[in-house]
Amino acid sequence: MSQSRKPQSAAGGGGGGRPGSPPPGAKPKGPRQEVVSARTLYFGNGDPAPETALARAISGRVQLHRITDDYIGHIDDSREYYNTLFVIGSDAVRIRKLMRIYRPLLKMKAKIVIMREVRPSVKAQLLNAGFDDVFDREMPVAEAAARVRAVLGRIAQSQQSKVVEEVRDLHLQHFTREPLLGREARVLSMLVAARGSPVRSSQLAISGRSTHRPISTKSLQVLISGLRSKLRPNLRIVSQGPAGYSLQEISPVRSLLDSASKIT
Repeated sequence: MSQSRKPQSAAGGGGGGRPGSPPPGAKPKGPRQEVVSARTLYFGNGDPAPETALARAISGRVQLHRITDDYIGHIDDSREYYNTLFVIGSDAVRIRKLMRIYRPLLKMKAKIVIMREVRPSVKAQLLNAGFDDVFDREMPVAEAAARVRAVLGRIAQSQQSKVVEEVRDLHLQHFTREPLLGREARVLSMLVAARGSPVRSSQLAISGRSTHRPISTKSLQVLISGLRSKLRPNLRIVSQGPAGYSLQEISPVRSLLDSASKIT
C-alpha cells in the first residue's frame, strides 16, 4: 500500500490587495501561467529523497506518496485534484514499469521524473515510456518550473482542441448522414466555412493535423468521393477545376429529380 503525508506548502507569503485598478506604476500582467498542483511519488521505506526539494520548490502545494511494490493508492484525483506528477527515484526500470501500469490514468497530467543525475540514454528511455520531461536535482528551479508550466500549457491546448473538435463534429452532423473520419471532418469544415466559395485543392490537401504532410491529389479525390457519399441529400461537393472544390446546397426538387433518375 502507499502511505501519504499531509500536503506541504512552500515557504513564502504575500498580502492581499484591494480589488480594482492596479496602483500607479504597476507593471502590466503577463500571460496567464498554469498553476502547478503536484503529487510526488518516491520509492523506498525511508524518508523522501533530497530530490523532492525540487518538486516542493516548483509547486506551492505537494502531496507526498511512497511507492510500495509498484502500487500507489489514490493515483486518481477524486480525493484531491492535482495536475502534475513528480516521480522521484534512481531505478529507471521501476519508473518505466510504474508508467506502464498507471499511464491510462495520467493522460491529462504533466508527468515529470526527478533523479539525482540523468544520463542521456536513461532520459530517452523515460521519455519514450510516456513521461513529459526528466530533471536532475541540480536543475535551476526557475527553469524546471517553466518547463512544467510549458507541459501543462500543451495539455490544456490539446484539451481545448479536443473540445473544439467535438463541437465541430456536432455541428457537422447537420450536413452528414453518417459519421466522418478525422480528415473528412476537417475537409468538410473548410468547405462549410467557405460558404459556397471554392477552396483550393492545395488547402484541402493539408487539412490534417500536420501541415507538413499534405495528401496527394489522388488521395484527396478519393477522400472527396467518400465524403460525397456521406452528405445529406440536399448537399453536393462540386469540383471547380483548378479553383478546387465547393459545397453547394441543391433545391429539394432537384434532389428528388436526381433520386428518381438514379432509380430509373
